[in-house]
Amino acid sequence: MTALEKYARLEGPGVWKANPDAQRRDVVVSLGEASLMLADARSGAVVSHWSLPAVQRLNRGNKPALFAPGPDTEGETLELDDATLIEALETIRAALMPKPPLRRLRWALVGVSALALLAAAMWLPGVLVARTAAIVPPAMRTQIGREVLDGLTLSATGERICAEPHARQALATLRGRVLGNDWRISVISGVPGLVSAHLPGNLIVLGADLVERLDSAEALTGWILSEAIAAGTRDPLLDALGYAGTRATLALLTTGTLPDDALIGYWQARLARPATYPNAEALGTQLDALGVSPTAYALSLPPDAAALAEALADRPSARRDGIRLLTDGEWLTLQAICSN
Repeated sequence: MTALEKYARLEGPGVWKANPDAQRRDVVVSLGEASLMLADARSGAVVSHWSLPAVQRLNRGNKPALFAPGPDTEGETLELDDATLIEALETIRAALMPKPPLRRLRWALVGVSALALLAAAMWLPGVLVARTAAIVPPAMRTQIGREVLDGLTLSATGERICAEPHARQALATLRGRVLGNDWRISVISGVPGLVSAHLPGNLIVLGADLVERLDSAEALTGWILSEAIAAGTRDPLLDALGYAGTRATLALLTTGTLPDDALIGYWQARLARPATYPNAEALGTQLDALGVSPTAYALSLPPDAAALAEALADRPSARRDGIRLLTDGEWLTLQAICSN
């Protein structure tokens, strides 16, 4: 199973216009391996067929999402409001687009810097990893994080990414309110002992057992923020490159990509580690900004984090007037994310 097979035959509603002056039409949007088909919602007749690698997002960050079949079109557009379909389309497009050359990585080889880094590859692997991580751009970080999770989906031992559509939408709502749209959160089942973890590319991983045992979105928010704080404290790419090794890191530095086998098995080593516990003041400050009490998170902590729970309880109380993170119905839906 590839990382994109979970979106195979995915369908959803959309609104299509053949050109700026044309009438809006309700359509059914169907995703294929490399194409997107639009069919009239009433008659079922195909009205348009788009190549996925050429599709462009016209209003990134806004909803409803607006797409065009390519840069050289005559105003044909597709409007989508389905969060699952939007995420699927963005993911497939990103996977099919050619990888851009990493100019900053290539410039790192120029002159004296190149010689210094080559020497570090032989004598100071830690320096090489740190220097490389410092110049890897966000797009490559995101790709590395996805490759780690792809390794999990290719496993034959029962691990999987939970993807119940309505629950994924509820999780996306919570993520947007807590962290914003620059982060991604995945819930994983079948990994014994997994509570929470973070990967390169602003990717947070939650264990299915954690999501199912918590009592509220506020409690889960504490775990999510804990991993985000940890990712900001120490770059998770350092750990990934340390696992990949000096030769793979040098390959990333010189070619812009990691060898295909560089991260095989890394997800097992990374996700098996204990959850990260943050500094009480750092977490409390972020919860205060959301208007969320730390009590629910503190009560969900295991015995070995009793000191953190006490420190959160001892902090001065702040006003709790933030937005409600999820409704009761949305929270129950999110807890069933592994039911599909």
